[in-house]
Amino acid sequence: MTLFPAIDLFDGKVVRLSEGDFSRRTDYGVTALDAAKNYMDAGSTHIHIVDLEGAKMGHPCHLRELEQIASLGIFIQYGGGLRSAEAVSLAAEAGADRLMIGSLLFKNEDMPQLLVEKFGTAVIPAVDVKGGEVVFSGWLKGSGLKPAETIKKLSAVGFSAFLVTDIERDGLLQGIRQNFYEPLLGKGYEIIAAGGVTTEKDISELRAAGVNGAVVGKGLYEGRVTIEAALAAARGEL
Repeated sequence: MTLFPAIDLFDGKVVRLSEGDFSRRTDYGVTALDAAKNYMDAGSTHIHIVDLEGAKMGHPCHLRELEQIASLGIFIQYGGGLRSAEAVSLAAEAGADRLMIGSLLFKNEDMPQLLVEKFGTAVIPAVDVKGGEVVFSGWLKGSGLKPAETIKKLSAVGFSAFLVTDIERDGLLQGIRQNFYEPLLGKGYEIIAAGGVTTEKDISELRAAGVNGAVVGKGLYEGRVTIEAALAAARGEL
């Protein structure tokens, strides 16, 4: 399993939201670059960057920070505000290895196929789930689609990996929701879990269930798990 330590950005600062609520924001007083360096020094090979301000504004707001982190040579999974093919290209040029797409997927029926044709495996759908429904536009709009339905539809188009976020557990330090991710697993694609991943126990359970990757954020910043323990759990050593 691949572990993705998270760096969520708003106004140039590393922050975390609770349940996707922008009014419930915690600032951790560390720069994005320093956070990335700390994760690399601990042995991380991948990192997860969310431009929260970009998600709210509708365009990338932290490409400079992305460029700085990319200069370290770590694999970057980046999203937030990527609502046009041009924005996706800008983020790729700034150093993102994988680009998380949410709202853009729902722009029109042809967009998923066009994105696959243009960016291939560099794009990954962000399947953000709230109340059993896939939401987008900074988690503010509902799609009317269930997560399993969305994944089935998009995998048929050619997407091979999906970031699935349980928004109702995101940032609450309550652990993962039991049996939330398992029904979404399938052949021919990978699932990366986010939302509620708080301790090494959560990571071990996801690995045992067959989930391919896990994003951990607030649990690291609040001291519920160390990056060393999280990486060990992802390797199956705990």
